[in-house]
Amino acid sequence: MPDPNTLDFYKAYVVNTTDYLTAENEIRRTINRAIKENKTNTLNVQTKLYALLYSTYSESSFMKMILTPYGFEQKYIDEILKQASIQEKWYKTIELAFLKFNTFSKGSEIPNKSLELKRIVLKYIVDPSIIRNKIAHGQITVALNSKNTALNIDLTTKIDNLDVVYIYRLFQVNKKLISIIEDLIESPDKAHYNYYYSKFQELESFISKSQHWNLSSKKNTKSMSKTVIR
Repeated sequence: MPDPNTLDFYKAYVVNTTDYLTAENEIRRTINRAIKENKTNTLNVQTKLYALLYSTYSESSFMKMILTPYGFEQKYIDEILKQASIQEKWYKTIELAFLKFNTFSKGSEIPNKSLELKRIVLKYIVDPSIIRNKIAHGQITVALNSKNTALNIDLTTKIDNLDVVYIYRLFQVNKKLISIIEDLIESPDKAHYNYYYSKFQELESFISKSQHWNLSSKKNTKSMSKTVIR
């Protein structure tokens, strides 16, 4: 398990992660109101802030996950944190989580499950972080290349096309993914049969059913047709 001295850090990330989710609810209310009132400028600005909020929430929930009590030994936490990028940190976490689980299992399917989670991490954690980095470094509308020597047209287009419903999906995928890995870390002897399979099915089901959700489809939902009460 983590060094006892890190317990306060874990508790801090619990508070931070909870507050990020509170902020997510509040900003989503603002966005929904902007959609109903057809306030395009408000929607555009709030969507970019929503994207930034998601990535900062993702960082906080990741730290809470790896510091969870009765989870990783401190040497594994140190190994994760010394990785150079978000992608490498997540991949190392998954590998170590399954390594811990594997001591209680003789299943040969472990590599496949690890690959499945890494695929989801790449698409829903790593790729969105690239846009977040641009927004966080002053490029809220027009993006530059990594060396700041030229405009990055591709990323500028992605920022311009940010979809609030897509970001909402990122939050949901992240929460479900975190739950799966926390089970593997905290209860490796029970995680597979009691938790992993059903939770992973739930995650894949959500990804599948929500893959075509977007702002246009949201505008056509019944909730968006309700009159805003002032």
